[in-house]
Amino acid sequence: MKEKIKDLRLNVTFSAVISIIIGVLLLVFPDESLVTISRVIATIIIIAGVSIVVSQLVEFNKNLLGVTVGAILLIIGIWIYRAPGAVVSIIPIAIGVILVVHGIQDLGMAFEVARTKADRRWLPFLLAALNILLGIICICRAFNVVEFAVRLIGVMLIFDGLADIGIVHKVRKATKVNVIDSEIISEEDI
Repeated sequence: MKEKIKDLRLNVTFSAVISIIIGVLLLVFPDESLVTISRVIATIIIIAGVSIVVSQLVEFNKNLLGVTVGAILLIIGIWIYRAPGAVVSIIPIAIGVILVVHGIQDLGMAFEVARTKADRRWLPFLLAALNILLGIICICRAFNVVEFAVRLIGVMLIFDGLADIGIVHKVRKATKVNVIDSEIISEEDI
């Protein structure tokens, strides 16, 4: 039992150190981290595309659809590898468009609230404007939004690693004090 706890502590500590290292890299080098992650994903897509094309061409009944799918994957992988920043920026741009559209819809509903002369009728206008503003920020500053998110993930990973190390330390202290011997002795042996 004591050996299992020791092995578990070692595994958790190793995982925590890796988590802290990755977190620091994401926090300090968000741009480079995004490019690296995008290129790793691109490489996997390229390998998948090549393997599909080769497997389809080697087969006895050559499947044109399979070759086409593999070629498309290959082209997408090469595009992602060559322009990793553009690919990463697509996500906040898409979210920004959604936010702007929802903000415009909210603005229309805010006018409905204003017509009813309800209390605090200015609040829906404020919320709609904030929604539109956040969407515009996502669209115009897409890479910065992703960079901020990567840094936030880095902070989370550092916290995770430090928390794991703290918990492992507590477990080590607790098991050192409370566990004398993991062998069970029956009353008859005493």
